[in-house]
Amino acid sequence: MAARKKTAHGAIIVLFAALVAYTYAMRYRPAEAPVSPALDRIPREIAGYVSTEETIDGDATGLLGADATIFREYRRAGEPTIWLFVGYFASPQENSQIHSPRHCYPGAGWNILSEGTSLLSVDGARRAARNLVISNGAERHIVLYWFVAADGVLADEFALKWSQMKSSLLGRSRATSFVRFSMEVGEGADLESIERELVSFAEELAPFVEAAPERGAAPDAGRSPAP
Repeated sequence: MAARKKTAHGAIIVLFAALVAYTYAMRYRPAEAPVSPALDRIPREIAGYVSTEETIDGDATGLLGADATIFREYRRAGEPTIWLFVGYFASPQENSQIHSPRHCYPGAGWNILSEGTSLLSVDGARRAARNLVISNGAERHIVLYWFVAADGVLADEFALKWSQMKSSLLGRSRATSFVRFSMEVGEGADLESIERELVSFAEELAPFVEAAPERGAAPDAGRSPAP
């Protein structure tokens, strides 16, 4: 019994020391300098969709704390509108934490009706993205989101926190991108069909979205978006 208590106390001390080290690293340890994002190089036309730039008011921008953002509305004849938001955080710290949609939407008056995972195929690789179905009055949207950090594409907030902790302790760049696609679900619309359409669009645009913040460029010079 005494041995078990001693082991438990030792584990608590180790965990506390790790948290102290993480907090110190997040606030004081210099990290690799991030590459400036090239969000404007994300295609404005893709898969038959044409985009227009949307604006984010100054108060919202300040609250987000992002170093760079892009907010676009993509339209195609006969299809629901798709919105793209990308927030780039050069060095997430206490004053510029990435806010999870699971907390932001309720704070903005939206109700989360369901949460789940969607599977995407991007550049031949399968990956997961978080999905939410949200409502505000009679309006319903489906949302896909993920994060891009030093450990690659991350589908949930826990993986992001773990990646940021490792980056802080290893002195890696903490630059992180938050990627969100959303689409309205019209009255009487089939939710699964809308999700497939949103996933298909995200698969087309994802390589360009992720390459811009990570490398400050489009995926490669010879690549062009699908018509």
